[in-house]
Amino acid sequence: MKVLFANIPFIKYDNQGKIYTGPNAGSRWPWTLPGIHGYACFPFFMGYAVSYLIEHGVDAKFYDAVALHHWDYELVKQNIAKFKPDVLFLETSTPLYRKVEEFAIWAKEKFSSRIVLVGPHVQAYVRDLIQKPFVDHCVIGEYEKPALDIVSKLDKAKQIYTYEHVEDINFLNGKNFLPFRPFEYLYNYWEPTMNTPRPQLAVSTSRGCPFKCTYCQWPKVMNNGQYRNRLPELAIDEIKTVIEEYKTYEENIQREETLLTKVQKYSIRNLKDTLKGRQSIIEGIQKVRRGYDVKGIGSILFDDDTWNLGTKRITELCKGLKEIGLPWTMMGRIDTSSLEIYDLMVESGCVGMRFGVESFNQKLVDNVKKSLNTKRSYENIKYLITRFSNMEFHFTTMKNLPGETDEDWENDLKILNELKDIGSKSNNIIHWQNSDCVAFPGTELWEEMVALGKGEELRNFELYDGGTHNDAKLAEAVGWLGKDYKPKWSKYSKMGEPTNMPAE
Repeated sequence: MKVLFANIPFIKYDNQGKIYTGPNAGSRWPWTLPGIHGYACFPFFMGYAVSYLIEHGVDAKFYDAVALHHWDYELVKQNIAKFKPDVLFLETSTPLYRKVEEFAIWAKEKFSSRIVLVGPHVQAYVRDLIQKPFVDHCVIGEYEKPALDIVSKLDKAKQIYTYEHVEDINFLNGKNFLPFRPFEYLYNYWEPTMNTPRPQLAVSTSRGCPFKCTYCQWPKVMNNGQYRNRLPELAIDEIKTVIEEYKTYEENIQREETLLTKVQKYSIRNLKDTLKGRQSIIEGIQKVRRGYDVKGIGSILFDDDTWNLGTKRITELCKGLKEIGLPWTMMGRIDTSSLEIYDLMVESGCVGMRFGVESFNQKLVDNVKKSLNTKRSYENIKYLITRFSNMEFHFTTMKNLPGETDEDWENDLKILNELKDIGSKSNNIIHWQNSDCVAFPGTELWEEMVALGKGEELRNFELYDGGTHNDAKLAEAVGWLGKDYKPKWSKYSKMGEPTNMPAE
């Protein structure tokens, strides 16, 4: 039985035929930008599920069309057709759902594939999705265990799986539980907000987030509010393992390149035929190098929802990272680490930090239950950009937060520019991205809007494209909540108090 996990790329065209491309699986906020770009985020949910099945003896394959830069849907179909999957898992984000649906129908008709929809879009619309004649199973949440159950039971498997997560994210059959990483893809996984050397190794040291921000989709929709972190020593072991294995992989590729050159030079036909299948891989490696002198893993990206949680945990990670000696960056919160921890981070090779700031307006931050003191946020940022030098800082900010006025965002922008000027004096690079607050399906903000009777209007899934060029701004829907909006108690988040915070 052939099992395929596929990441369909985000491609669309405007009225003038101009192409827009973007990510799908692995992106917390799927978007498109004009033209063809090289961005690809590692799809951790998919990578762990493939690894889980392989470890249980299943012939599972991994196809990431985004990482391979397959910006043509016919090309994507051709590649899926090569697998002829008996079971096809399709990662499904909201703005890309219609296209995923087209692929599901195509695979069902073409190969009679068993279609399984996974990913963040499924939770809110599962009752509708499972009624589709081309959908066999839907999985809400992480999908390692449901995937194994489906391929094991087939027709006897359940139609809907709800938050059936692995109990232990540290070990799998007694070994370090690592995601499946095809090395021919690895160079293309790169976070462009910071210019760290490639190949960049994306690592996740935890799942979920203890905080309850009402606009945030993954912690609620994919992790069901559960926060779990991996043992620091296992995360460090993962990095060391990939570094060594990738080094061997590159050495083998280089040997094959040399051999292929000799074959072509001396026209040894039989040997050329033997190497023909490998030549395409070699040419692919040569293509993505783009002139870089690739010599092993160049940097590390920690792509957790919130990386810097737990003093002892971060201390142990920094100890291991200092020994490894590669530059690294992270995504986290500005208020969850002591100032001394930041010293350890920089000493161990941290060259860039990303923080979700959203706003410096306390009322607006409280309205989305971020549980963040904005005064402390500002003070901690100022501390970091003056204490350290030659660093890079990236802040995620939001417009159209519930209850926001034009003056609120103008004040935030003023503060950000002031911080940029302060940081530049220490030769720090400071930048930010400004996204509209969009209530993705399954989030608390989305649930509140549905309760207001706006459910049908929120079904225009194409509006969820997070690109700044998107003229039809779904963010304006937040205005339905009113200018005098106040956050509401809920069973999931209460009033925003974090849960499952690591003890140390």
